[in-house]
Amino acid sequence: MRLLIASEVPLTQVAMASAVGVSQPRASQVIKQLAELDAVRATPAGFVGRRARLLDLYLDRARPSTVEPDSYWYTTRSIVEQARRIVDQAAREQAQVAFSADLGPDLLVPWRHPTVVVVYADRHLGLDAAGLVRAEGSADASTIVRRTNDRTLLVPAPAWPRAVDGIPLVDPVQQWWDLIDLGGDDRREAAGRLRRAILDRSIRAPS
Repeated sequence: MRLLIASEVPLTQVAMASAVGVSQPRASQVIKQLAELDAVRATPAGFVGRRARLLDLYLDRARPSTVEPDSYWYTTRSIVEQARRIVDQAAREQAQVAFSADLGPDLLVPWRHPTVVVVYADRHLGLDAAGLVRAEGSADASTIVRRTNDRTLLVPAPAWPRAVDGIPLVDPVQQWWDLIDLGGDDRREAAGRLRRAILDRSIRAPS
């Protein structure tokens, strides 16, 4: 769904299967389901996503694939500094990470000051070595770590920026989902701005 939302050209089932790492029959099965939900249309060159419909379905049905419960961390440092320390620690541990809300949307479509960041990682991170301490739960956290085995969560679709100022980002669609999931009226307003930028394809990495 993220790939279809981002693509500016029709995609064949073979191309989609290759991009997301599934079999062609599985891609065909998913496309059939999306077609039944009026989320894609077929063209001679491949399938085109109905972006607004796909976003609605993503919000309603998608959940990030994680392999363990979220872990919660805290520091008084700014969110950007936390992210840079996490990037450095991930490099030391040879881990892959990518950042989502609140930080990602602030880097792409600034609207609200980030107060927390969700980071996806492909392995356990020792964030105490990065100057963070364990928090009791989400209400006390400045960083939420989600360990995932889904490589597509760690790299955005090709149309979108992979990083801003050296901070790797998840797909804007997942950033949008996480903004809404974190909750709050100001985040919903920021999510609305990010949604419009996704639909307009106006997201560009700052120069």
